[in-house]
Amino acid sequence: MPKKEWLCYTDGSCKAGENAPGGWGFFIKRPDGPPIEGWGSATRTLAKVMEYRAVAEALAQLPDDVAVTVFSDNESLVKNLDRQLDNWRTSSFANVDPTIVDSARRISAAITDRQLRVQWQWIRSHNGNAGNERADALAAQGAREAKQQ
Repeated sequence: MPKKEWLCYTDGSCKAGENAPGGWGFFIKRPDGPPIEGWGSATRTLAKVMEYRAVAEALAQLPDDVAVTVFSDNESLVKNLDRQLDNWRTSSFANVDPTIVDSARRISAAITDRQLRVQWQWIRSHNGNAGNERADALAAQGAREAKQQ
């Protein structure tokens, strides 16, 4: 019997200003049971760093050996992870942007170590998708918390 797919929505946020406060968030729809949510914050960061961090944190929440579709409204992230992750692994992450290399390694390790079957899917932001809107709200919450630090 095929296993049911998990749906994972991720987002990152970074506010302009002193200390560049940022946040990441994820919303995971499980096949059975309540959703899983998470968020966090950082200072002196970039939006792309928070976007990749959201994916790494979300994949860390998944059980082993599941199929998951990861949705992101960051088109370059989706393209990079879909088309470049294998190349990054082969080169030991030598050519990866240094600002995202830690998250890229964590993403790769989660997929490999936990035998995840991942599909990457771009989704238009602020287009009424409940999962994407929730991930966005969680990332914004993280950025607000970072700003208060």
